Amino acid sequence: MLIKKLHDNFGVSIQNVTVNSLSSNDKKKIIDLFEEYSLVVIKKQIITEQEQINFTKMFGELETTKPGTLGTNSNLVILTNIDLNGNIVDTSHKQSKNDRANQQWHSDSSFKIKPAQASILSGKQVPSEGGNTEFVSMREVYKNLRKDIKEKVLNLEAIHHFAHSRSKIDIKMVSQIEFKKFPPVIQPMVKTNPKNKKRALYFGSHTAYIKDLPKKESEDLLNYLKKFSSQEKFIYSHKWEQNDLLIWDNRSILHRGTYYNPKEPRYLLRTTVQDNLSKAKYLNLDN
Repeated sequence: MLIKKLHDNFGVSIQNVTVNSLSSNDKKKIIDLFEEYSLVVIKKQIITEQEQINFTKMFGELETTKPGTLGTNSNLVILTNIDLNGNIVDTSHKQSKNDRANQQWHSDSSFKIKPAQASILSGKQVPSEGGNTEFVSMREVYKNLRKDIKEKVLNLEAIHHFAHSRSKIDIKMVSQIEFKKFPPVIQPMVKTNPKNKKRALYFGSHTAYIKDLPKKESEDLLNYLKKFSSQEKFIYSHKWEQNDLLIWDNRSILHRGTYYNPKEPRYLLRTTVQDNLSKAKYLNLDN
């Protein structure tokens, strides 16, 4: 197993390993790298859907894909601009809108009562240019915040809502089924890794506002944090090659897709592990 750093502060790539034939020592090493570096890239992994699911299980319990997403009621999220007939969808199609929504900085499933721990994404078909996936270490962001802001966010909670992030693309994008299934939830603004106790700022495009702050103060703080965390020095941009396999920790990483020619085919497959140690709370809208 050959390991190489991707960014000064987070992320590693692994070579000379095949995920569908890992030894117990290999599995332990990959999990340790995931916990320590938050992002792991493994090249040239030609694997089936079931092999990806089997590999993902070593990180924990898999999510069931939500309604309104390709792969509903399975353990797979299909991220593609290709329809069931093999044609590329128009930019007005919901699949294309989902793609644009994912170009916002976010943490997977932060709008759920049980948010995501690990995401595993395989590139089955990638565009010739663009379509990078970018990552920010929110541990590094938190570490570099001004002391007063670091202390302030440590004691704050925020409201995460799926409809909030999707409304930025199309106010009618979220179905009634999705809206009812995913009401607003309360998440901490800072998460602590249970194994190494490292803290990370926790917010993203699903974050509607900060709880118990006046509206303007909430907006100003979120805007400041967005601008601060998206500085180029914090970003690793991954240029996809076919059969890349990416693993990242949603507790400590923000990610987003980047633009590519929507007329080029793209097909990515994601499996997601839920964070059973970090349960959110529902927002009581009656108060």
